[in-house]
Amino acid sequence: MLRFKHAALALYAREVAALARPPRKVLPAEWAAQNLIVPDGPRANTLWDPTLTPYVVEPLNNSGPDSPVNKEAIKKSAQTGFTVMAIAVVGSSIDTDPAGGILLVQPTDGALADFIADKLNPAIEQSKALKARVKPQVSRSGEGSTTYLKRYPGGSMALAIANSTADLRSKTKRKIIKDEASEYPADLDGQGSPHAMIEARYESFLATGDWKEINISTPTVKGACYIDEQFNAGDQRYWHVKCPQCDEKFAFRWGPNFKFNEQFPYAAHYIAPCCGYPVQAHEKNDLVRKGEWIATAPAPGKFPSYHIDAMSSPFVPWDKIAERWIAAQSDPGKLKAFYNLTLGEAYEMKGDAPDHVRLLERREDYVRGRIPPRGLMLTAAADVQMRGIYVEVVAWAPNRESWVVFTDVLEGDTTDANAGAFLKLAEIYDREWPDAFGGKRRVDGFAVDSGFRSHVVYHWCASRHLAYAVDGRDGWHLPAIGTPSVKDIDLDGRKLGFAKLWPVGTWSLKGHWYEDLRREGKAAGHEVDPPGYCHFGKWLDEIYFKQVTAEYLADIKSRGRVSKGWRLRGNQDNHFLDCRIYNMAIADHLGLSRMTADEWKILARDRAPAIKQGDLFAPPPLAVQVASSSPASATPAPVEAPADPPPADPPAAIAPDEPQGSGWLGRDTSGWLGGGW
Repeated sequence: MLRFKHAALALYAREVAALARPPRKVLPAEWAAQNLIVPDGPRANTLWDPTLTPYVVEPLNNSGPDSPVNKEAIKKSAQTGFTVMAIAVVGSSIDTDPAGGILLVQPTDGALADFIADKLNPAIEQSKALKARVKPQVSRSGEGSTTYLKRYPGGSMALAIANSTADLRSKTKRKIIKDEASEYPADLDGQGSPHAMIEARYESFLATGDWKEINISTPTVKGACYIDEQFNAGDQRYWHVKCPQCDEKFAFRWGPNFKFNEQFPYAAHYIAPCCGYPVQAHEKNDLVRKGEWIATAPAPGKFPSYHIDAMSSPFVPWDKIAERWIAAQSDPGKLKAFYNLTLGEAYEMKGDAPDHVRLLERREDYVRGRIPPRGLMLTAAADVQMRGIYVEVVAWAPNRESWVVFTDVLEGDTTDANAGAFLKLAEIYDREWPDAFGGKRRVDGFAVDSGFRSHVVYHWCASRHLAYAVDGRDGWHLPAIGTPSVKDIDLDGRKLGFAKLWPVGTWSLKGHWYEDLRREGKAAGHEVDPPGYCHFGKWLDEIYFKQVTAEYLADIKSRGRVSKGWRLRGNQDNHFLDCRIYNMAIADHLGLSRMTADEWKILARDRAPAIKQGDLFAPPPLAVQVASSSPASATPAPVEAPADPPPADPPAAIAPDEPQGSGWLGRDTSGWLGGGW
């Protein structure tokens, strides 16, 4: 009996001693490797493997309590594993470092909802450690978690959006995670930068020095990109690998050392800058696994800043990078996406419009009001003013070549949707435009700017199923055309139903427009007109060309920060520029850059039966050249928005990782392909 008591006392003493000992310190990356179940992607439902994306380990460990790092910035491409890092920071903090709490910010409601539903909640549910600590939402005591607030012993995590001052000003947290930080608005309701509001949340922890700020983002536009600025302000670390031949260390960087063929098979490989060793694609992942971060701009006081892109990602083969580059050459939108999402670099917009006189001189002799042979898509756009409406009709080819079919200024009163200038606009909406094959077609989409006479425009568009009331928005992070909102139609105090209002991201579209305007074709002595080339009829006057070149890219100073934005030249009008931007937005919405070659062929059978299939994407001389060309070694330009591609380049193919058939042909278009026009 006495022996049993002694044994029991010894066991009790060991348990008390174990409780008294401080827990073993676990680095965030160690915690993630033991506890984090990847919520989505190719590794979904498996434990996070640090050897697959070893470049995540150092930035992740910086978030831990034992790291002296307070702030870091990660400029990245897509598919590099850093979204999982954000989850790992959250998980390790909740389980091992809960004091002070966490604030995680997403750019929009939609982004936050997706993050919670697709990443955060599954990660909590699948991790035993997190599920045991995060209080469930079913608690009726008011102490449980909610959708936007996760409670756990020792702290809580708030989830917020960057465009809500209420979200950003009411929370004090020790750790801040800013996801997709470059997509935050530059100014929030005239109250300043959301970044400044977010950073004020850890003000109380500055004295103790244990605050953390983690910035993660794909970049946007050079000169207006937050993560680009933050990366340049830091010590600029790149993931370096060891040369298989001479052991020198270098980073896989987009530029002249990356070689590939211009056609499949691309045979992409990398020439080591140290000794010229040709690193083959199959060697990439093994070298990356053994790599390390090296700062290229170290200096006292600088924080760690990281750049990682598809060149070093285990998820993106080098051949895919080559394929995307080639496919992007004819489309500024795809080229910007390539720089942002594949290279993890800010895209440099060309902000100088061509001289309007040069455009005037290259006009062509084609009939006003007639659709050209390869103009398979037809859009129209209108800019409403006080005493008239400017209108432009544009035809589009599959390779983004465009033709101005018609322009006019419709004079008259614009206060009544059923009278004055709007009656003339209705006639253009209903008009059947003759094509080159003896047929007639109506426009496929008609955009009307609602910035002036908003409710009159809503009323006019509501009764026309192909009409889109649009609203131009400033900012580089906005899509060409976004999700519509529903607006009440209120005229003279009477409620006349509702209409959809479509937001248009005008800034990027203006950059793409000026890039297309600078393309040179037959008028400059080249054999063919390149993809994206803009055609203008001789019937267009100087006023039109002055208006479509009326803006330029300027440095704009606001609250001590300089960024890029569009400005008018003097007092010039820009009504036809607005029309063209809205035409581009509607064409994008209808699928101009997303439709597959097969979808275009189906459309051509109905609309342009005389065109040979090979002529859809290129005029005959170019089609012959593409067919007869042989693979050659291609040397991509350094990371800088390239000059206009040579006219002889092959036309772009539809990028295989883009949505297929999700636009124009995927809508309920009531006879689009059946000729029921």
